[in-house]
Amino acid sequence: MEQDTQVAGRTPGRSPVESPAHPQGLLDLEVPRPQDFPAFVVGDNEELIARLRAPAAAGGESRTLYIWGGTGCGCTHLLRAWSAQPGGLYVDLAADSAPAALERLVAEGSGRPVRVALDHVHRMADAGQQPLFNLYNVVRMEARAGELLVAGDHPPARLALRADLITRLSWGLVYEVRPLSESARRAAMARHAAARGMVAGEDLLDWLLVNVPRDLPTLLAMLDALDRWSLAAKRAPTVALAREWLRAASSPDTPESDR
Repeated sequence: MEQDTQVAGRTPGRSPVESPAHPQGLLDLEVPRPQDFPAFVVGDNEELIARLRAPAAAGGESRTLYIWGGTGCGCTHLLRAWSAQPGGLYVDLAADSAPAALERLVAEGSGRPVRVALDHVHRMADAGQQPLFNLYNVVRMEARAGELLVAGDHPPARLALRADLITRLSWGLVYEVRPLSESARRAAMARHAAARGMVAGEDLLDWLLVNVPRDLPTLLAMLDALDRWSLAAKRAPTVALAREWLRAASSPDTPESDR
């Protein structure tokens, strides 16, 4: 019986990936990640998360919420988590089909989902502005429980939209999705690596925080890809290996089938 080989920097029991030097998929950063509330690192967003996890409002201004933040802050994650609850619907307003989807939601009246999450309002086509305006009006007038959660990249007043629509977006609660602190990012990365059985030293975490985009989804995807690379190479996940991996990931000479 062959003896298992333990890879340095790896918790016991994990088997190295049997792959060629540049295995397909080891450079892939687009691995799907759960977009639910447990997977969201809260940081300084406790009040917002508590509000989103509460039951649907029965009436009043709190039935409309607007959240905003920059790339990688987690707005889409939160909208998908919120709309995944019973009676929820997620709509990407950047999609070509968004204006028609908004018109259907207005026409559905009481048959509309209780939780409607509308993402990327800052990228919405002009044709979507009137149906979104109408949707806000009908939701506010309804007696039944139901909420709108809308997300953009800036507060309502800074969006390039009609003034009357900006007023609607400002009707309810407005929250900034606050970016994680340095210590919170580091802690989340360490937990993620440990969950994979990956021994990521402080020097490696420092290097990643300095050399790759600092939003958490990208940092965690980088850890995943580096872990797959180190398993394939049967080497510990060190800074030296990370530099080698990043060169391979960005090299135009990497064969297409190996990307």
